Amino acid sequence: MNNTQLQQKARWVRLEVLDAIVKSGKSHIGGTYSATDLLVALYYGKFLRPGHDRFILSKGHACTALYAIFLDMGMMSRKTYDSYGKDGGLGGQLETYLSGVDFNTGSMGHAIGVAAGMALAGRMDKEDYRAITIIGDAELFEGSCWEAIIFAGQLALENLVVIVDRNRLSVTDVIEDDSVYMDFKKKIESFGWAHYNINGHDFQEIQQVFRNVQKAKKPVMIIADTIKGKGVSFMENNLQWHNALPSSEQIEAARKELL
Repeated sequence: MNNTQLQQKARWVRLEVLDAIVKSGKSHIGGTYSATDLLVALYYGKFLRPGHDRFILSKGHACTALYAIFLDMGMMSRKTYDSYGKDGGLGGQLETYLSGVDFNTGSMGHAIGVAAGMALAGRMDKEDYRAITIIGDAELFEGSCWEAIIFAGQLALENLVVIVDRNRLSVTDVIEDDSVYMDFKKKIESFGWAHYNINGHDFQEIQQVFRNVQKAKKPVMIIADTIKGKGVSFMENNLQWHNALPSSEQIEAARKELL
């Protein structure tokens, strides 16, 4: 797909997410919308090869966007998709029984370590898959992430890719460029990683960095600057929309912006 087609697909995914949360009464729409363009680029831009590469959506509360992609790509039935939020149906975190889901998420701080293990297994088995994970930016406050970063850097796991959804808003806090994110490029490169910083809503930049990653000889950390609630003006950069449900008036306003 070209960039225009990817943008159209991302709008469709956001509309599907909106419909899903309205029907289910369950929402993590802000963080889902910040990650939507990254997910669309991964799957429709052909960087991630479903059934071959390993993928962990560590911020599993953004699963509604991934479910919509699975439905569209024929990886999930309409019956399963429509069970979202229903008793016994798809839940608000990724379901491990689904094809295309390699790891159960929701408890933060484990995805880099698990993905590093997958990458190492691929190297040992002489398989050519990549291990890719999207994490929320608050996750890098977990010490287990840095243990895994050190491990992967020491082994130069060139088939490991970590994408940070850097929307700067956690559940109740703003995540500034201090502490963990101060001099981040210098930090991550000191541990033997390649580092890229991109606009996580610009498909041209996302596609270019994915091309660069294919030439990497070390693990790659991509900081994708994003906007929580991206695509709907009144949701953007607003902490309320971590898990708020829109009113009927807001639903219509959001649909008009996304069409």
